[in-house]
Amino acid sequence: MNKIWYAIGDSFDYLFAMADGIGNTINYIYIGVIFAFLVVWVSKMLKHRKDNEEHAPL
Repeated sequence: MNKIWYAIGDSFDYLFAMADGIGNTINYIYIGVIFAFLVVWVSKMLKHRKDNEEHAPL
């Protein structure tokens, strides 16, 4: 039974070592994606304001 638990623990060690190797790269990807969505959202809001559709029904 101990072999199973040690195997699970070793697999988590491998996963955490891999996540440590990635570092902050995944955080920078998330920041870039969120910033891109923010730019799209603000541009759509400004377009609606320009067309006087701020409170238009969907």
